[in-house]
Amino acid sequence: MSIVFASGFLVPQQIAGQAYFRGAAAAFPGALFPPVPPIADIGARADRLASEINAAFPNGPIHIVAHSMAGLDSRFLLSNNLLGLANPGRIVSLSMISTPNLGSPVADLLAGAEPSLFDPRRLTYDLIVHLAGEFGAPVGALGDLTSGSAAAFNAANHNVAGVRYFSYAASGMESFILKPFHILIETTGQTADDKANDGLVSVKSAAWTPLAEPPWPTDHIGEVGYNLSSPTLASTFDHIAAYRRVLARAGV
Repeated sequence: MSIVFASGFLVPQQIAGQAYFRGAAAAFPGALFPPVPPIADIGARADRLASEINAAFPNGPIHIVAHSMAGLDSRFLLSNNLLGLANPGRIVSLSMISTPNLGSPVADLLAGAEPSLFDPRRLTYDLIVHLAGEFGAPVGALGDLTSGSAAAFNAANHNVAGVRYFSYAASGMESFILKPFHILIETTGQTADDKANDGLVSVKSAAWTPLAEPPWPTDHIGEVGYNLSSPTLASTFDHIAAYRRVLARAGV
């Protein structure tokens, strides 16, 4: 079985000698950690993801473990059957860890929830995206993570028959940098699962399918093994053990 660990928004698979998924390459020999343009829109990220997967695993079944925005990339890849990867016998499972399927209030705060001529955040964001595009820079991720974009995305990208979809979420807090966002989501949420969050994504937004297990006791950064409040940068959450459960449940 071929395993893919797909990375999310902003941070590449390798940065300053650190892997996005801390310790996962050693724990899962032979797994693919495909690089994608970290701040590009979903379509561009999904195209690159499909190319990397198809090149590494041209035949046989594939299991994707996707963190954060990578779950949206993977859903787009499957819904649009990029490079035939949604054909029977290719991608057989997609496990999404804190994917903002309903968008993130943090993205709404920074870019505006909907396109609007009266929202200076959206006007500024759209101008940045336009200017970056003129220079060939792949951007657009933040706008794709808003609640308005998520609604349109979900209407156009449905689950593919024959692919098993699993959802995972978290509702803890470790890294200091996420605390203000954790409070934002907690105070603006309307229901208990809308308030519970990992500092960037609510449990409700992560639950594209019913959660495969209770929310993990960590935050969005701890889900990939890091704690920015610790001198060692290591989370106390055993993310590798969690990944083993994820893969076992997917049938690996």
